Amino acid sequence: MRSLVICFISILCLACSQNQNSLTYFGGGIVNPKDDFVLLMKQNEIIDSISVDNKGHFSYQFNLKKPDLFTFKHGYEYQMVYIEPKDSIMLRLNTLDFDESLVFGGTSAVENNFLIENYLLNQKNSELILSYYKISPQDFQFKTDSIKTSRENRLSKLKEKHNLSDEFVTIAQKSIDFEFYDMRERYAFLMNKYNQKKAKNIANDFYSYRKKIDFQNQNTSNLFGYQRFLDNYLKNLSIEQCQKNHDSKDCYNLNTYNNLDQRISLVDSLIHDKNLRKRYLERFIQEEIIYAETKKHLKHTSKLIEKYNFSEVEKKRLNSLVNFQSSLIVNADLKNVKIRSQDFKKHVLEDVMKKNLSVIYSWSVQSPSHHKLRIKKIKELKAKYPKIQFIGINIDHNFPDKWLDAVNKYNSNLDNEFMIVAEEHAPFYRNYLNKVFFLNKDCIIQKSEIILSNVDFDKHIEDFIASQ
Repeated sequence: MRSLVICFISILCLACSQNQNSLTYFGGGIVNPKDDFVLLMKQNEIIDSISVDNKGHFSYQFNLKKPDLFTFKHGYEYQMVYIEPKDSIMLRLNTLDFDESLVFGGTSAVENNFLIENYLLNQKNSELILSYYKISPQDFQFKTDSIKTSRENRLSKLKEKHNLSDEFVTIAQKSIDFEFYDMRERYAFLMNKYNQKKAKNIANDFYSYRKKIDFQNQNTSNLFGYQRFLDNYLKNLSIEQCQKNHDSKDCYNLNTYNNLDQRISLVDSLIHDKNLRKRYLERFIQEEIIYAETKKHLKHTSKLIEKYNFSEVEKKRLNSLVNFQSSLIVNADLKNVKIRSQDFKKHVLEDVMKKNLSVIYSWSVQSPSHHKLRIKKIKELKAKYPKIQFIGINIDHNFPDKWLDAVNKYNSNLDNEFMIVAEEHAPFYRNYLNKVFFLNKDCIIQKSEIILSNVDFDKHIEDFIASQ
């Protein structure tokens, strides 16, 4: 550990001595590196790929005209970094504990360490929200006001001790504001969904912050807190719109075609930042395709793909997904879907179903935690519904050995475990890991919009059995 610290300080001194010109320096040291590069990004666009040497060190120099918030990514992890022109900034982290181990040195170190500390505090609040929602709206308002005041006091003390730029203070204040807004949005969702009696006591000024939000401010679009708030804000607005029109409990099902279509309309009207707008439109349109239940739905979504300014490559991908989803909607025939058994022989789904009512779910060795939860759930369902054949289809056609290892490790029912055969649309299966398909004895889809974690899953199965 001592040698790592000395190495970090040495690189930092070298960086500062090198950066006497107009260039901005960004570098650091990574313990247990996962890749041989670090990506430096701004608004989801890659600025450059920076090489990481065999000791975990990387360095990069570039021209920067004004202070800005960037994202750096290594492996599957990413985090923010605030950089000012002519900075010499270094970071150090351990990939085994990415966020918690991250520390900055050099110029703008104070600013970045404040942001990462604030981020970690926000993460803790995210875990507390599940207990906070049980308290009264008045107590919750008091708690969130106190959290916001505490964060702002920390920022004020930092301003007193250091010469912080106006740009950074604005970004820091926004990160505090959006954490506060996000906690209110998540609380409101949980209360309205699970405790409507208490929800009626939410004061009229609970959402007063909504009137202050500037959706055109590009400086906040890179903030993780802003993006998380935006997710929850759009979710709540779509529910509110649904309730005005339908007054239905189904309004809280966020994976319906109608809910996703409402969120697409909200993004269209609210978000003006080009990159953020594109990101949300792509995401919601893709989800709308996946949860489409009819050809009419898919036809509408195809028009949206043409309406928005996607690249030709993205249009082609989304339209291909539309074509794929058309083969997975209600009344679609899955008889000839090709799969492999553990001996790697090819079969079609009709043969392995053997004229049984079936529930088909997919899984991946690359999502082990999700798969463990599925195993437990499927085991319970098999015991409760012996008339149903539960069939697991693994999507990792490139890793057959890992699939077999996982099947044996988790003691799955080998007679009902298969792997998808790689075909043109095989990459799209990853988008369907949360969905479950209910098939009748003739291999025809009866339900396709259900997810395994749905609280009413048992009722869906019972309705399915009763309808056959």
